[in-house]
Amino acid sequence: MPYQVAALLAATSWACSSLIAAEPVRRLGGPRFCRLRMLYVSGMLLALATATGGWSTLDRGDLGLLAVSGLVGLLLGDLALFTAMARIGPRRTSVLFTSNAPLAAVGGVLLFDESFAPWALVGAVLTVAGIALAVNYGSRSGTHTDAFERIEGSLLGGAVWAGIGALGQALGALAAKPVLEDGADTLAVAASRAVIATVALWILARPGDRLARPVRRGDLVPTDHLRLAASAFIAMVVGMSLLLWSLGKGDTGVATILSATTPVILLPLLWLRLRQVPAPGAWLGAILTVVGTALLL
Repeated sequence: MPYQVAALLAATSWACSSLIAAEPVRRLGGPRFCRLRMLYVSGMLLALATATGGWSTLDRGDLGLLAVSGLVGLLLGDLALFTAMARIGPRRTSVLFTSNAPLAAVGGVLLFDESFAPWALVGAVLTVAGIALAVNYGSRSGTHTDAFERIEGSLLGGAVWAGIGALGQALGALAAKPVLEDGADTLAVAASRAVIATVALWILARPGDRLARPVRRGDLVPTDHLRLAASAFIAMVVGMSLLLWSLGKGDTGVATILSATTPVILLPLLWLRLRQVPAPGAWLGAILTVVGTALLL
């Protein structure tokens, strides 16, 4: 499978997961949702990595980079991402979160001597511009009380959390890249990152809650466990594993930019969920993203 296809499939996985997570993350608060979800993520990835025998591909020398990747990419990145989603919804969070793509691309150029061909640079600009246009004009009036659209608390505060999440994810991906390029198994890398981040999330539960100051804190209901497990499997076991595989096989910038098409993929999914056609600007943004993606491929 080409690494570009893997990155696009990762974006699709995250779009589907966002729809699943939107309601419970609002009710439980970002930090609490993140902690509970990571328990499922760690359990699933540990089982898969053990079943496939991927642990033998890791060296002790890899643990430092994996710890940095897990703590920065998942502890900081995911906690900030879900805090933002609880405040401003998945659509706005996703457009702000796309800033992780150019951040990772710049990091790939600076740290790994990667470069863009001229047409790839044009494609990158079109892709990011299309994503921004699609999400900014992704819904019509009348949907802003829905769990997917409403703003709770400060819009600026939610935007700041999304930006922190994007930076954390970009740095976490860059930290894992050398380990993957040395031949480490993708599932073993993903499991190591997840376990490290999960332990840290629970140790720092109270400070994390105080820092994030969730707008609301509702009760956990029985169906939440199904949603947490589904979100964990689709977003982290499938989506993040695909992204890590893509980063290990190809160019960091191309992989991260293609994986940032999540907000555009969200548009038809939100159309189905809200039963309302997205605004014309959303479709124009989607077309720009498709053209940009084609240039990157």
